[in-house]
Amino acid sequence: MKHALRAGMRVPAPAALVLALAAFAGAGCAAHRPPAPPRPAPGYERLRDTLAAVDASGLAGRRIALDPGHGGVFRGALGVGGLTEAEVNLAVALRLRDLLAAHGARVLLTRDRDRDFLTPADSTLRADLDERLRLAAAFDPDLFVSIHHNADPRGAHDVNETQTYYKLGDEGPSLDAAQDVHRALVRNVGIAANRVVPGNFHVLRGSAAPALLTETSYITDPDVERRLRLPEKQELEAQALFIGLARYFARRVPVIEEFAADWSTGWHATPGPGWELGPVLRARVAGDFDLAMLELDGVPCTPERRGAELWWRPAQALANGAHEALLRVRLAGVGAARERRLGFSIARPVARLEAEVRPDVLEPEGGLAAIHVRALDGYGLPAGDSLRVRVRAASPDDLPNDTTLALVGGEGWFHPRIAPRLGAAGPRAAAADFFGEQIREPGLASLPPRFDVAVPVRRFEWDHRPRSTVAFLRRMPGDSALTDAVGAARASAGHPWLDRDGFAVFELDAAGRALVPALPGYRVWPDSATLAGAAPVRWTAIAGGALHGRRIVLDPEGGGDDAAGQGPGGTRAASLNLECARILAGMLTAAGADVRLTRAGDLALADVERVQAAEAFHAERFLRIAHRAAPPRLGHHPASPAGRAWAERAAQALAARGRPAPAVAEEAQYVLQQTSCPALFASPGSLADGESEAALLAPGALRAEAYALYLALAREWATQADWPADSLTLLDPAGRPVTDAAVTLGGALVLVTDASGRIRFARTEPGPLEVGVEDPRVRYRGLLLDSQRGAVLTGTKGR
Repeated sequence: MKHALRAGMRVPAPAALVLALAAFAGAGCAAHRPPAPPRPAPGYERLRDTLAAVDASGLAGRRIALDPGHGGVFRGALGVGGLTEAEVNLAVALRLRDLLAAHGARVLLTRDRDRDFLTPADSTLRADLDERLRLAAAFDPDLFVSIHHNADPRGAHDVNETQTYYKLGDEGPSLDAAQDVHRALVRNVGIAANRVVPGNFHVLRGSAAPALLTETSYITDPDVERRLRLPEKQELEAQALFIGLARYFARRVPVIEEFAADWSTGWHATPGPGWELGPVLRARVAGDFDLAMLELDGVPCTPERRGAELWWRPAQALANGAHEALLRVRLAGVGAARERRLGFSIARPVARLEAEVRPDVLEPEGGLAAIHVRALDGYGLPAGDSLRVRVRAASPDDLPNDTTLALVGGEGWFHPRIAPRLGAAGPRAAAADFFGEQIREPGLASLPPRFDVAVPVRRFEWDHRPRSTVAFLRRMPGDSALTDAVGAARASAGHPWLDRDGFAVFELDAAGRALVPALPGYRVWPDSATLAGAAPVRWTAIAGGALHGRRIVLDPEGGGDDAAGQGPGGTRAASLNLECARILAGMLTAAGADVRLTRAGDLALADVERVQAAEAFHAERFLRIAHRAAPPRLGHHPASPAGRAWAERAAQALAARGRPAPAVAEEAQYVLQQTSCPALFASPGSLADGESEAALLAPGALRAEAYALYLALAREWATQADWPADSLTLLDPAGRPVTDAAVTLGGALVLVTDASGRIRFARTEPGPLEVGVEDPRVRYRGLLLDSQRGAVLTGTKGR
């Protein structure tokens, strides 16, 4: 074809038509081809925050383990230009180390050069990761940070995202640290797509310390790779990580100073002295907190609180053997203490032996039988220790007729061969008799026949000092008997120190003062004797008892991949929603309500799952908490007049606390439509602009918001109650306002002072109100009388 055209020959008409059509089609496709989608922004433009403005004082003395991912034979992700993830991880970690060390932190690098941790005996990736964990564990860090850069698993080169992983299951300090670091990365590295994700990576799962892993950007994006080659961009990322870590360590979180199993005050019950149900678990917490979660062998327990002390006593005998307790403590809206684990063992003496024979009816011809022997304590629980039992048969024909059986964990089996029971007169009784006795060991008696055992009685030496005091509690005002305390109907499982008639047993401290647990739904009616440590016997119901036993579901919007809105400064609404729900849960629980959160961490959850959780809980109220990038509003389903009334009360409560009054509007959200109880969508604050975002992050703002929602919920069952508005202002010894200080009202509810040192609250109960402040800057403890309003309190120098 080309040769003919060059020769000037005529092209036949059909061929000319084909060429013309092809040219037209080609021109048309070029003209209408959709433009290629824009590439994602690579980030790393500039640092938005300034290091000089960062409060890095909390870093001094902190132990931080930095783990630059990969290294040596493990190159990690590979950029299209040949840049390896391992070298970028190390470069960022070295710069971050220098920043942290310059502010007093003690830093461990799991590697400070391009190396791995393989040995001739083990050249697996797991061995490399285990060695990193071993190094970190020996350092005993306050936080473990693993630094990585991502790759798209499909091989795409137009994907870029910031991902921050926190240790799966640790919704406390690991999540707190991840949120602070993530926000700093999003704000300063500037990549639009971002997620906070629970992670089950080996280095996170194996870390005893709180842990997070960063995937700041995708090295497989060529634009990102070009920037990550530059030392100044590596420095920018290190500075962003530094800012996030400084924010995390600036949190004034509580600290679990002590967590122990106390056997000295064991609760002795039937069948006689010396049979302990188990130890009392005691903890002491430094700093303010309003949420405490205890698990024993994975089962949630409810600890009692006495000021800074927590304790839990078993209501029934714990099994013999090893046990593990886990304690988590948090000041909602501020942060969580590092969780503490406690292991202990129970080994009660053997009280008796029991045997079960299978089959239970033997044929006259005899044969094999299985005999299951159990060593039990006084509560009928398997003994934890191993012991040996001598088993003898009554008939010499049964084999073995004399043997020793080892019981491990309180039980063992043996399989005798039962001889035929045939005689001249025909079949005899088919039973085979075996007797057992425990082989003599120090401190134990031998077992009489048929597996009975004599247990030596352990005697206790008691002194003559009183160990407790008793009282009938009174409810104020009205001075009536306190017969309806939350949980008192199930005293053994709820509050063993208090029965349903209001009769209480208080333990005494070394000075003879009563140790008074917190009582959900009530606060102490204080007087001068109360402040002196005398036994208080008068209580008043919080909010008049309006919330006692009410079943409330709190639903923090978003979670996981769904940020539910994000402010221009990088604040994820999902994080704010969860913190607000945690604060509100603490207040409601203190007031006697039964509360459930649809999500306890930054986890993805479908709306249908949230509704199912509310229905399974038989919720009386369902509250979805949001902070969207839109004007504040309170939403209710169009067909729910109860929801509208609730929304209006919530708007009034927010306005009374100094917050903007959101608009009340109808909402057609699935969760509002499908819950069988009244439901409310509350978005009381906005992330639409920088000013609104800053207002939400201001001292005391989130807790004031939660307190308003708490009052609105209490009003659901106390619509006509007279609760006058009140406030107090906290000053330091020099007369300056104390901002961002936790103030405990009535020993139950915690509010936080705003920028002017003030909190706003409602007098939901008559009578004097105890006020407590324990802050590094100021300390105060005293009473506000019924007649006092708008008090200005000047504290002494804090601890």
